[in-house]
Amino acid sequence: MAQESSINRASRRTRILNNHLVQSPSDPTSCLRSNSCLSYTPPEVTESLDFDTKEMRKILDLHNLEDRDWLFGVIKQGKVFNGKERGGRLFVLPDYNQTMEQQREMTMKRIEYLFERGVFDGWLMKKGVESELKKLAFLDVIQNFDQSLAVMLGVHFFLWGGAIQFMGTKRHHDKWLRDTETFGHKGCFSMTELGHGSNVRGIETVTTYDLKTGEFVINTPCESAQKYWIGGAANHATHTIVFSQLNIDGMNQGVHAFIAQIRDADGNICPNIRIAECGHKIGLNGVDNGRIWFDNLRIPRENLLNSVADVSPDGQYLSAIKDPDQRFAAFLAPLTSGRVTIATSAVFSSKVGLATAIRYSLSRRAFSVTPNGPEVLLLDYPSHQRRLLPLLAKSYAMTFGGNYLKMIYVNRTPGSAKTLHVVSSAFKAIFTWHNMRTLQECREACGGQGLKTENKIGHLKGEFDVQSTFEGDNNVLMQQVSKALLSEYAAAKKKNKPFKGLGLEHMNGPVPVIPSNLTSSTLRSSQFQMNAFCSRERDLLNRFAAEVSLYQSKGESKEHAFILSYQLAEDLGRAFSDRAILQTFIDAEANVSAGSLKNVLGLLRSMYALICLEEDAAFLRYGYLSTDNAAAVRKEVTKLCGELRPHALALVSSLGIPDAFLGPIAFNWIDANSWSSVKH
Repeated sequence: MAQESSINRASRRTRILNNHLVQSPSDPTSCLRSNSCLSYTPPEVTESLDFDTKEMRKILDLHNLEDRDWLFGVIKQGKVFNGKERGGRLFVLPDYNQTMEQQREMTMKRIEYLFERGVFDGWLMKKGVESELKKLAFLDVIQNFDQSLAVMLGVHFFLWGGAIQFMGTKRHHDKWLRDTETFGHKGCFSMTELGHGSNVRGIETVTTYDLKTGEFVINTPCESAQKYWIGGAANHATHTIVFSQLNIDGMNQGVHAFIAQIRDADGNICPNIRIAECGHKIGLNGVDNGRIWFDNLRIPRENLLNSVADVSPDGQYLSAIKDPDQRFAAFLAPLTSGRVTIATSAVFSSKVGLATAIRYSLSRRAFSVTPNGPEVLLLDYPSHQRRLLPLLAKSYAMTFGGNYLKMIYVNRTPGSAKTLHVVSSAFKAIFTWHNMRTLQECREACGGQGLKTENKIGHLKGEFDVQSTFEGDNNVLMQQVSKALLSEYAAAKKKNKPFKGLGLEHMNGPVPVIPSNLTSSTLRSSQFQMNAFCSRERDLLNRFAAEVSLYQSKGESKEHAFILSYQLAEDLGRAFSDRAILQTFIDAEANVSAGSLKNVLGLLRSMYALICLEEDAAFLRYGYLSTDNAAAVRKEVTKLCGELRPHALALVSSLGIPDAFLGPIAFNWIDANSWSSVKH
């Protein structure tokens, strides 16, 4: 029997193989005939555009569209940007075959090229919302080309320059800002140490005040105190902001920031400074990350950035903020620009991956579903739609979230500092996690072509991976978000006042009711979607507060109780983020007139909301959705994939990314890989 079964299986496999190989499965005696060669058909030939992609781009990019397009053109025309022709098209992409040293030098040449063309005019010297938005728009464009270039500019302008601008006072502004904008000074930012990253308060670098000379003396007391991962330090920076404990008369006054010179104008390392390489990295090798040790480095007293605290010539420590915790918070509050730019750059990276992968899937075919029938476009497979279209909807949603974050940032006031801190922390974590997941899915969706560096997607993973941990480890940031929400909860309960701020006003009303039977129309209702998100956030905040309180009642400190409640903290941080992002989507959609554009935005918003409902186990874990309702959500996501499929080309064409900034497989991938493209 076993032998017969084996023979039957072999016979069945032979028949299947025969049907695949012969031209007519009904005639096994017919001869094999060669298939005609594949040809590339641009998706524009077969796909329709049912809404105005230019109008959609305006909604997405929001500001400075002409400035963006001008800079895209500048980069395309510059030889230093390594333009290469593939398949009859020009593509710009850094040459990652270069050595680490060569990549670093090219980064500096590109900065010089952009500087000579006025790209950085006013980045530090001009004030106001318009100039800040233009700067952010230009940074969006630059990071579409190369993240190393964007990071080096971010370090110089946003971290070094931003620290002087926001943590310094007029004496620092007058002395340092103009020369920074013109690269007379090349700045870096020495906060992270070998032994301390996210825990800035624990850094070990020590600065004392020498009353006799009126100087500060900076020291690296141990190896774990060496400054680490300092972008720009290894080769190019002439100056740095040093974060250090300040010790006055034997009393530690906490972390403060100082300006220190580390190289002279000729690039020679200054006395009492030691600098070493961090070495080769999995990405961002165009950034010269270095390590710094300070050996009794003396700097003028005026080099203390003194917007929050100062030291008088006679050695008196002066600050209007007496509480050390409040002083530390005020000290670091201005440094949110890093999280803002990281969040927005992560979304643009995911857009590059999705635009490339989706365009490829609209021209690449695989397998037939009928005997001798044509091969099927990748994006016509429901499974392929399920892989990419929910991620596209999320990227749209996070674009609106990023625009909201940028507007908080450029219009910031002392009163909005808390909102800016919480939202930037939440969005930085959520957006960068989304980006890494998206790039991996896009890489796989492109098969072997996703491995080629010139197609960008695979390499972007290495370039952007660090975003999950720099400017704050994502998990730590999400816990900070939950801690801030817990503080709002405690204050509202203690004062018996309604919630106000951080979008928590929904906590003041009755608990939203989730219908027991979720129909398609209900699932696509923005009111239902917001109710579901608010119900989750509300319940998790209540649970989190109760659990922390329970641990405290058992003798645990507040901090340790918070640590023990980390799982609820993580769930709550995500709930806050998802709800805040959904609100920005609803607000953006509300500003669009009825028509095809609004209709497709409604589909994307529903996809975003429902994929969040499906993916977050909290909805089932805590009973916000029944198993039947969870199944209904899953079914609706599949329907939405089918409805978004006809709009796929229009949606990626609306992202505002010129063809030259995508991978060659987004276009004629046959010509791009033809023998004629090989240069001997």
